[in-house]
Amino acid sequence: MSADAPHLRLVDEIKVWPLLRAAVALLPFVVLALATGNELWMKASLLAIATVIGEDALALRPVAVVAHGLAIIGGTYLLLLAELVPAFFVVACMLLASGVILLASRGKALRALGNWTFIPVLILANELHGGRTVDALLRAAPVSLPYLLVALVPAVLSSVVRSRGKPAARWSNLDDFGASAPFGEDLMAMLASVGIAAMLVVYGHMDHANWVIWGAASIVTGSVDTARTKLKHRALGVIVGVPIGIVLGQFVVPHSGMAVTLATLGAFLTLVAFQRYVVGYFTRCVFVALAIMLANQSAADAFERLTHVLAGGVIGIVCVFVAHAAARRLSR
Repeated sequence: MSADAPHLRLVDEIKVWPLLRAAVALLPFVVLALATGNELWMKASLLAIATVIGEDALALRPVAVVAHGLAIIGGTYLLLLAELVPAFFVVACMLLASGVILLASRGKALRALGNWTFIPVLILANELHGGRTVDALLRAAPVSLPYLLVALVPAVLSSVVRSRGKPAARWSNLDDFGASAPFGEDLMAMLASVGIAAMLVVYGHMDHANWVIWGAASIVTGSVDTARTKLKHRALGVIVGVPIGIVLGQFVVPHSGMAVTLATLGAFLTLVAFQRYVVGYFTRCVFVALAIMLANQSAADAFERLTHVLAGGVIGIVCVFVAHAAARRLSR
């Protein structure tokens, strides 16, 4: 019995059907990336998994899936253009982050939609920029648009299939998104944390800006207690996961283009694969560090995942505490 217990716990930890749906959605992009050698297919696959997650969480109708995808694409190009003016980039990040809280205030279930708009926007803007000059960026950005539009297909097809036989609805097959809630304190914390994090990466000329900014935004979870728990989980995942990924990439996994693609696929699948956030985040950090090591063999770049996430987490928790204290003082 005891020998079977770890196996049973692992099986219980995995969300089989969401994992299979995500794998089916991502597989065409993996095949195209490997067949063509075009890395834009794997970058676009992030949009595919983000829209699949949004469609699954909120039972979105096809028109809502398309609207969600276009919002991500629009936000991505907004941030890419905003990099022309650092202050505009900071403001744009704050405005996009505020949308997460404003959506959540209309119903708890809508937080997922906000998260899975802001997260892919940050990552895609970072990935599509790729360190190019502004002129090169303006020429290259439209090239990615067809790939991003194709990335909407899996979620749209899933929505069409799952909406068959359901009562007509414009945006979602759900009847209720959860109760509305006050949002002033969370909005204050989100704007402050994302604003500070964005200023840090822009004026500090930091690579992987998305790790710092989302590291800060992710800590704003609705209460001080849940923010503490989220920070503990993310700190544990990144502190343990990144070194393991570095060791695997340095000494275990053979280096090849296919290995990088499969490690990236693994990182994306962890977004839906596990019941507990801490397990998924730890596994994701392993795959992210592994992918970086396989791509450029730079432990320093991989360790930026650790330092950036922790820096964002500290910014986020401080802003949560300050916003909570300010809200309590104003309510007296």
